[in-house]
Amino acid sequence: MAVWFGLWHGGNGYSPPEPGDLEEFSSLADARAKLADRHRHGYWRRSRFAFIDRDPAEVLTPCVGDDCEISLYGSRDALDHPDRRIFLGPRGGVRVERC
Repeated sequence: MAVWFGLWHGGNGYSPPEPGDLEEFSSLADARAKLADRHRHGYWRRSRFAFIDRDPAEVLTPCVGDDCEISLYGSRDALDHPDRRIFLGPRGGVRVERC
């Protein structure tokens, strides 16, 4: 399993992520699960953000939109263009696509 680095965006109710918001995910499956959890359970279940440049945090993520996504990168130093994009599909599933 490869380690991935990602920038999460909660949709139109959230501001765009900044480089300081970079998180580490242990696998693609981990990133998919985090996106689904933040979207479906963000009102009442805390989600762990494993930030790279600051202390990890466990926070609620209310009002996450259906347009939420995680842009994934293979390296923490190459944030010019994502390698993968994780987003919600039209029927509520979590999809992964190569960029």
